[in-house]
Amino acid sequence: MTDLHGRECFGLAVSGEIPALLVAIVGTRTPDPAAADAAFAVAKVLAQHGMSVISGLALGIDAAAHRGCLAGGERTVAVLGHGLGVPVYPRQHQALADTIQQRGALASPFRHEEGLTRRNLVARNRWIAALARAVWVVQTGVPGGALSAAAHARALGIPVLATPWDDPRWHAGFHTLLTRGAEEVAVEQAAGRLLELGQCARPAPEQGALAL
Repeated sequence: MTDLHGRECFGLAVSGEIPALLVAIVGTRTPDPAAADAAFAVAKVLAQHGMSVISGLALGIDAAAHRGCLAGGERTVAVLGHGLGVPVYPRQHQALADTIQQRGALASPFRHEEGLTRRNLVARNRWIAALARAVWVVQTGVPGGALSAAAHARALGIPVLATPWDDPRWHAGFHTLLTRGAEEVAVEQAAGRLLELGQCARPAPEQGALAL
């Protein structure tokens, strides 16, 4: 599914171009360094094999995934929790957003001048999931926005992967994902599994399935 600057794709306002093959990499805003490194490294490998990454431009895992995909030479997509006509959140990611706009796409389901709200941040997770062929939750606590993205993915029949970590802070998030049907995947297996799932053709979601 490809769309050009200034047009809409499934009700999304898009600035840039959305690639056809997308997998989502999401997780906590305050990851362990090893988890952030894993998100970057896996996204880079995916990109080197022609797979693009979609995420939410947040601090932590999201930003690492976007940067890894760009470093691998592929386009990446950021779904925002506000309209395209307001300053990027978080502000420190403005330069990253500018790069994504040139080498991928910024997308938003919200009105052009609509500002950031907690509700919007949760709502954008549905679109991250819906546009992806698989979702990898790298690391998350409870509660966490990544759990929302995973829940939307499962509701749409999209595979969800989750990675265990030794630090007890992340055990509840991991086990919550497993009880909701996620597939356990080690960091070393993540790129291969995402490539496998990402290449599997599935029909585009109907517009009604994406309604907020």
